[in-house]
Amino acid sequence: MFDSILSFLETNPDWVNWTIFALIFIESLFIAGLFTPATLIVPGIGALAATIGISPFEITFYATMGMVTGDSVSYGLGRLIGKDSSKLFNWVPNNYHGYIKQAQKFMEKYGILSVALGRFFGPLRCVVPFTAGFLGMHKRIFFPVTILSAPIWTSLYVLSGYFLGVAFIEYFNYVLIGFILVITIYTVYKDPMNLREDKKND
Repeated sequence: MFDSILSFLETNPDWVNWTIFALIFIESLFIAGLFTPATLIVPGIGALAATIGISPFEITFYATMGMVTGDSVSYGLGRLIGKDSSKLFNWVPNNYHGYIKQAQKFMEKYGILSVALGRFFGPLRCVVPFTAGFLGMHKRIFFPVTILSAPIWTSLYVLSGYFLGVAFIEYFNYVLIGFILVITIYTVYKDPMNLREDKKND
């Protein structure tokens, strides 16, 4: 079955390209990115791209465009809300206000570099662009930093998997088991649906 999937993807490589675009786009969206463990999946897609013959430049390009697009949408949402705190409370669930405060402190410390550095700090990845828009960072500052820094993150994660592609495919069954285990641990530890909180309230 796996061989047939590879054969299909070899003749339809755009499926892989657009999958990584969509995944990183969602990973970069405010709030939605908190539920997307893209950093765990992206290297695997990079390995798959190598296996079916997609060039490293092509797969990295789609990944980068996904991040730039997601950051742009998040920034736009922040600009739409503006500095009106009442709108913030109406638009953003209370559970996520802490992430915004964390991003604000991060941006106060690192300034415009926070847009680039935030990519490498877990939940901040999808919160900093929104917060930049919310705080009124000028688009002439935000977009150049985003466009220049996005390829660094995507190259690191995509190409790490890309150049380990042969080993990934050779030990696919073990990788799949490990992937399921990591996702399970991630879900239990992060508890994105607040299941533990719901049990306490019962």
